[in-house]
Amino acid sequence: MHLFRYIYPTAVLVFCNFRIWQSAMRPSRFLRLMMHWLCFQAIWALVLIVPTVALANENGAGNPIRLQLKWLHQFQFAGIYAALENGYFADEGLNVSIIERDPRIDTVESVLEGHAEYGIADSILFVHHAQGKPVALVAAIMQHSAGAVMTLASSGLKSPGHLAGRRISFYPNDADGIDVLAMLADHDIPKSQLQRIRASERIKQLISGEVDAVTVYLTNEPFLIRDMGYDINIIHPRHYGFDLYGDMLFTTRTEARDHPERVAAMRRAVLRGWNYALDNKEELVDLILERYNTQGKTRQMLLNEANAIDALVARSVTPLGQIEPGRIDYITRKLDELNLLNPVGTTTTSLIIDHNDILKLQLTQEEREFLRSLDPIRFGVEIAGWPPFEYFDAQGEFKGIASDYLNTISNMLGITFLPEQALSWDQVLEAARNKTIDLLPAAASTPARREYMLFSSPYVRSPMVIVTRSDVDFIANPSDLQGHTVGTVSGYASEEILRRHYPELTLDYYKTTHEGLRALATGEIYAFVENLAVATSIIKSEGLANLKISGQTPYSFDLSFAVRNDWPLLQSAIDKALVSMTPQQHAAIQDRWVQVTLTSSVPWTKLATFAVPLLLVLAAMAGYLVHLRILNRRIAQTNSRLELAERELRDKNRMLQELSITDKLTRVFNRHHLDAELNQHFLTAQRYGRPLSLVLLDLDHFKRINDTYGHHTGDEVLVRFAEVVSKRQRKTDIFGRWGGEEFLLICPETPLEGAVKVADAIRQTLSEQTFDQGFTQTVSAGVIEVAGYSSVEQAIIAVDQQLYTAKQTGRNRVAFTQ
Repeated sequence: MHLFRYIYPTAVLVFCNFRIWQSAMRPSRFLRLMMHWLCFQAIWALVLIVPTVALANENGAGNPIRLQLKWLHQFQFAGIYAALENGYFADEGLNVSIIERDPRIDTVESVLEGHAEYGIADSILFVHHAQGKPVALVAAIMQHSAGAVMTLASSGLKSPGHLAGRRISFYPNDADGIDVLAMLADHDIPKSQLQRIRASERIKQLISGEVDAVTVYLTNEPFLIRDMGYDINIIHPRHYGFDLYGDMLFTTRTEARDHPERVAAMRRAVLRGWNYALDNKEELVDLILERYNTQGKTRQMLLNEANAIDALVARSVTPLGQIEPGRIDYITRKLDELNLLNPVGTTTTSLIIDHNDILKLQLTQEEREFLRSLDPIRFGVEIAGWPPFEYFDAQGEFKGIASDYLNTISNMLGITFLPEQALSWDQVLEAARNKTIDLLPAAASTPARREYMLFSSPYVRSPMVIVTRSDVDFIANPSDLQGHTVGTVSGYASEEILRRHYPELTLDYYKTTHEGLRALATGEIYAFVENLAVATSIIKSEGLANLKISGQTPYSFDLSFAVRNDWPLLQSAIDKALVSMTPQQHAAIQDRWVQVTLTSSVPWTKLATFAVPLLLVLAAMAGYLVHLRILNRRIAQTNSRLELAERELRDKNRMLQELSITDKLTRVFNRHHLDAELNQHFLTAQRYGRPLSLVLLDLDHFKRINDTYGHHTGDEVLVRFAEVVSKRQRKTDIFGRWGGEEFLLICPETPLEGAVKVADAIRQTLSEQTFDQGFTQTVSAGVIEVAGYSSVEQAIIAVDQQLYTAKQTGRNRVAFTQ
């Protein structure tokens, strides 16, 4: 639309000039054409200049805006490139240029000194703010920092404590690597121990042995040195209590005060760009290779960086751009305790720009005009429903998460949505292809669908899981389903993903999720792949008690609004509306549909049915007082017996509940309860960026005990070991029997180093025990911290591998890796 505004008048102008030249030798006609030409020039100025000026004034963006990058061009800034190349900055009336980092210059100081209006920096911004410098946070791009320390595996240096007195190659100044500085300071490693060396030299010095450790960016150097054939250790500050923000978009307090509309526009455009970049990684890698590859990176290096950055952005856990004041307070307190701030009395309230300023919805003139031209927008919904995202209730009203988002967007944009009912999912997709419907309110973006639909930024994410019957064991990967029949809904994103990435699987197709889960419950198929929220909702609503979630795929349902591809202005308007919603609005919608509210009420109508006859009976019996007293005594006796029976029932229920979560022999938690606790703590750790560690323990040579002394003695060993751990574990730890002679210890709020200490204390205590038969028993343990693992299944595989390492290297030891 912006291009058309320039090309069309220019073409007409060229044509008119040509006609004037043709008529130059005919004076009367020449004068007439000259008059027409002057009129056209005036009209052209109005068409071209006035809308441009109006759009610029709308956001206070008449002047060029410079955006200072934190480093050299790479995928780390893919969202910025996407916002520029896809026209998201232009849509907001912004004329943005990107400035690549000069490593000799402090990025933050460059913005503060006026060399750029906006910049990208990490948690070093908190240090500048504490020192009284007028920085203002606009949006957090990476919820976690990529800074770390790397050593060669052959060095044996695996933790911060190992670095004391070692040669550490660091950045040229403290403007980079604030999280690494904090971790080192916490372990009493002074700055004087750091060698300030340029990035281009650090890896060479590590390989040559000139230094013992180097600071790295997790998305870059580890891949490079592994590709060179070296095994490495990564010492990540996040594992030692320093989970700082990574890249953030920032500006100055002056810019935030004088141009709040421009700040809001920059935030919207950058977040749109990042959502697009992370949803289209390969496309952005191609763009960087073509236009921004100043470092000469390979395609594989950029793809590796893209996947690593996706994990640091953590969109599935925290909304893109969200900044938590409480987390900033915690980070600044930690940095202050380590004497890294040198504060002058400022508060974090002046650091974060008010959301009310940032989140104002700003539409372009073209978007407003297009929205006004629309009749009610027809959207397609599968008649069978897909709760809790979208479905029709008993009264035929559209309900679910998508419904709430549609209502919110309808109010924000002043448009009306009208559902098309009585369609199967295949019919919905066909109608979208034919443009007989305009929008899908809850659709996952797939390559096939992107051929005829435009997708907004995802507004909700839910993992794609494997559902089985209750008697099926844990499934670590969809590939494990080979040889079994797997169900999926025809036309769903799950079908496309399974066909594309797991062609070896035998698929059975169903029209709806309800049908597929019923077929699974009756044994027609072995497994069913579906969205977690949908699967659990239908299992509960239909009472399919013999089904469970047995595994998680590496993929998720990122649900977006899908708009017909000839309506890009509707897509951009919806994107802006989503970005303009506050975190509280998003949370309120999600909580409404994922939390169960229990209500109770007195059934007065039913009670009345019994009360009226009872009153009549009582009135008729008014003369029989003696008989009534006898009856009352009998009732009292019956009530007493009922109360006694109720107490006994409660006691039995408590016992049954305890038995349902407790291992019968050792009286510690069983596998079923451990699964539930592990999933809950894993989600909590991911959502809030908290440390969580796992310890998997296995009794050494346990079979020999059973073979030599009998199973009764083996049972005694299991019971004694459970008692040892129960005495050694902390109140917050969760301990149980994982199976056979394997036990699992879940350690919430515990980084790797703390869990290793607990595991080693258990190992040592057991080895000092002597059993009545005269033998001693040892145990091996594997330990991991779950940060960096995308699913519980991956974490279990990793800790099991560490246990295997402990056994292979001699038993009676604790194995772990950074």
